[in-house]
Amino acid sequence: MSKWVKIISIFILIGVMGYFFWPRKIISPLANVNFTEKSLEKYDFDSLAKEYGGVQDIAPVREIEILGNIPEIEKRRGVLSYAHTNEIRFESDGKWVSGMINILVGAQSIAPVSVIIMIRGYAEKEGYYPGSGTWKVADELAKAGYATVSLDFLGYGNSDAESGDVLEARFHKVIEVLDLIESVKQLPWVDKSKIGIWAHSNGGQIALSVLEITGEKYPTVLWAPMTLAFPQSLIDTADEGEDRQKAINFVNLFNKYYDSRRYAFENYYEWINAPILIQQGTADMWVKVEWQQDVVNNLKLLNKDVELQIFDGADHNMRGKMGELWKEAVGKDMEFFSKFVLK
Repeated sequence: MSKWVKIISIFILIGVMGYFFWPRKIISPLANVNFTEKSLEKYDFDSLAKEYGGVQDIAPVREIEILGNIPEIEKRRGVLSYAHTNEIRFESDGKWVSGMINILVGAQSIAPVSVIIMIRGYAEKEGYYPGSGTWKVADELAKAGYATVSLDFLGYGNSDAESGDVLEARFHKVIEVLDLIESVKQLPWVDKSKIGIWAHSNGGQIALSVLEITGEKYPTVLWAPMTLAFPQSLIDTADEGEDRQKAINFVNLFNKYYDSRRYAFENYYEWINAPILIQQGTADMWVKVEWQQDVVNNLKLLNKDVELQIFDGADHNMRGKMGELWKEAVGKDMEFFSKFVLK
C-alpha cells in the first residue's frame, strides 16, 4: 500500500469516527424562546385589537413603495398585458417587508380600484422570490379586474430579518398583514371600501386572525387554511418521537408563562364580521376536511357568513384532475369576490 493511500485511509477513518462519536447538539427551533421576559404579551388578541381594532386610531403608516419588476416571475409566465407586476416594500415595526403587486393597466384612470390582499402559506427560504406562493392566483384575479398585493413576510424575499424568537416571528406575521393593509389604503387609486383577502394554508390562519383583530368586513377566501387549535397544533403537526416530545414540553412551558387562550384564533370567532369562503381538497396531505367542517360549524353557531366548498381529489394546492380543480377553485373565488367586493 502506497504512502498516499495510507494517509487517505487514515483521514477517512477519522471522518467516520468523528461523525459517529463527536458530540452533536440537536437544536430544536422551538427552543429559541425566552419565556421569562414575557415579551410576547403584546401579541395576544386583546392587545392587538386595542391597537388595530376598527374603532381605534391606527398610527399613521407610509404608502407602500413600488419597485422594479420581478425577473423570477417573468421567466415563468412572461409579461402580462393587463397588469404591471412589481416588487414592493412596506414598513412594519420599523422593518422593511417585501412583496408583490399587480397594478391594473390604466389604474389611475379607472380609479378607484378594488384590491385583494394575498397571504401565502409555508415556504422554504431557499429559492424564494417576491410573490412566491401567490402570483398564479394573483394573475387570474388581475385578469378579472382586481389589483393584488401580497407580502413575503420578514425573513423572506428581500425583507429584513425576522425575530430569532420563533414564537415572536410567528405572531408578528399578523402585524405585518395589518400594516400591509393600512399601507395599501394609502395608495391614491385604491378603493378603501373594496378590499378583500385571499389566503392559503398557514396564511389562512393569519387571515382569520386579521379578521378577528380588526373586526373589518374584508371578504375573505381561504384555501386549505391551517385551522388546528393553538397551541395544540404545535404538537399535532410535530413528527412522532423526540420531536413530538419537544413540542409537548415547549407547549407546557408556554402555558406556564402565558394564557394560550388569548393567542388562539378559535377563541375569537365572535369578532368576525366578514363573509368567508373556505375551500378544501379531499386529497390534502396536510389539512383535513374535518378541521374546516368544525370551523364552519362553530362560525355558523354564531350566525357568521361562511361557506365551505369541498373539492374531491384536490391536494393542498387545489391541484387535481389535470388542473381542472385549480381552475374551478379560482372560478369560485371570482364569483365570491364579485358578489362581496365589487357589489
